[in-house]
Amino acid sequence: MDDNQHVPSAAALLGLLQQFTVETDRYVEAVSSSHDLHRTDLNALAAMVAAAREGRTMTPGALRTALNLSSPATTALVDRLDRAGHLARHRSEKDRRQVHLEMTDSARATGSQLFSPLASAIAPVIGALSPEELHTVMTFMQGVIEATVAARKDVTPSHEPSTGVTPDVPVTHRAVQE
Repeated sequence: MDDNQHVPSAAALLGLLQQFTVETDRYVEAVSSSHDLHRTDLNALAAMVAAAREGRTMTPGALRTALNLSSPATTALVDRLDRAGHLARHRSEKDRRQVHLEMTDSARATGSQLFSPLASAIAPVIGALSPEELHTVMTFMQGVIEATVAARKDVTPSHEPSTGVTPDVPVTHRAVQE
């Protein structure tokens, strides 16, 4: 393939990635509003799932950092999730001043109810890939995620932490399975 053929393909692929992002955002907005959850609530639960998957304990401070929230916004978020029954707070055994956040079974059930339809819709698309294609796609997606994180870090941040309107979900770094 010559360079002239590659450029339209790259542009088309970037367009598809943008469209996927928009459609994913639309899906999340639809499911969150149907269950009276804020987008930030879902991002907080996603951050907690990622931390648990990596064997890390989530604290209010770690959640604040992961979502780039102010301290008051983090407190409001944790209180809201606690009232909704989606998280429990536990004092650390080692340092009683530190609070650990854990998702509840209710949060897991709600998350499953919200995202199982999307996973079920995407599963056949993934299932149609050969092992080699799956490896290529996973490698590509990890690279795209890392490039996006790097580009975000080059953006000049505002002086104020977010109020929770547009949170940032941490990237989980996992080795690509062969």
